[in-house]
Formats: sequence, structure tokens, C-alpha cells
Amino acid sequence: MFRDSETGQLAMIPFSDVRKLFPLKAGAKSKTVFVRLAANKQPKGTETLEINVKGKETFSLGDCKYNVLAVRQTIKNEAGKTQDEFTALYAPDLQAVLARRYDEGTNAESVVGYEVIKPLPN
Repeated sequence: MFRDSETGQLAMIPFSDVRKLFPLKAGAKSKTVFVRLAANKQPKGTETLEINVKGKETFSLGDCKYNVLAVRQTIKNEAGKTQDEFTALYAPDLQAVLARRYDEGTNAESVVGYEVIKPLPN
């Protein structure tokens, strides 16, 4: 998996076949060990991505509503310490994450996502 953004390029190399994760279904759980590669940086060891598909929801984006899966993602370092944790709102129809929900169930809960989706020009 590869990402190129304003913060730089990043690759995550899994040590197992991630195709087995898809299509995502409510109730599915998985753990994937991977190494994170970034330009001009040595890897800090392996990490584990834990996925728990909690259920289905409806998410509004602009004037549209999408059926999404609430996917709890936890990333742990080699020692088992949690590095990052959030709920991704994944739209199977678009095959994309529309938003991330942080600090779920607390007073600090926040949702960070797209404001609008537009088609690419031809």
C-alpha cells in the first residue's frame, strides 16, 4: 500500500495477503503485521494493524448520504503499545474511506473527512 500526500510518501508493506480482508463485512476482525517505509528513514520495526468492522451506518457528505461500514482500526508498535486508534467510515460503493472518527464515545469525539466528492475531469 502506498500513499503520496503533502506530508510525504509512505509505503506499508504487509507480511500477509491483505486481499483476504476484502470485501469488508460487519463483524469481521483481522490482524496484519506490516513494516512502514518512508523516504530517507529507517523502519522502526514491525507494526500490527488490527481491524474490527463494528457495523453499518449512514454518513452524510454534502447533499449525499452513503452507506458505510464503521471500521475500528488500531495500530500497535512491535512492543504492543497502541500508536494510533480511530474508526474509519468506509463506503463499499466508492471503495473509499470518507471520514475518520477519533476519541469515539468521549466528549472529545471528532469526525475528520471529506467535505465534497467531485468527478475527475476527462
